[in-house]
Amino acid sequence: MKKLLKVVFIVLSLFCFTENAAAESSAYQVTFETLDCNGDSGFATVGVDQIYKIQSAGCAGADGVPLKQLLVHDGSGSYNVFTLSQEESENINKEIKAYMNARRGILERSDAIIVKP
Repeated sequence: MKKLLKVVFIVLSLFCFTENAAAESSAYQVTFETLDCNGDSGFATVGVDQIYKIQSAGCAGADGVPLKQLLVHDGSGSYNVFTLSQEESENINKEIKAYMNARRGILERSDAIIVKP
């Protein structure tokens, strides 16, 4: 009986640890359309906490509107660069602001604590 309880305790402990690790590693992410200066397009997803800034890309899209660059921390002191349309950069800004407002709302409405790893 004692061995069974030990096994159950170990399994439950591992389960709880795994769930906590998964919850901490799943940051809020934004998905957006990329658009290169040469007209190529695609999609990317990045964590909100990794975004550094949006700046001018120095070129224009097929419609003549200047493109933007999204700089994202890559974890090694450098940045990954994604080229975006003006509209897409505005959408990312709106999504980040909505996310931050939601986080602030959670803190204001409850006794919740947000723990960052």
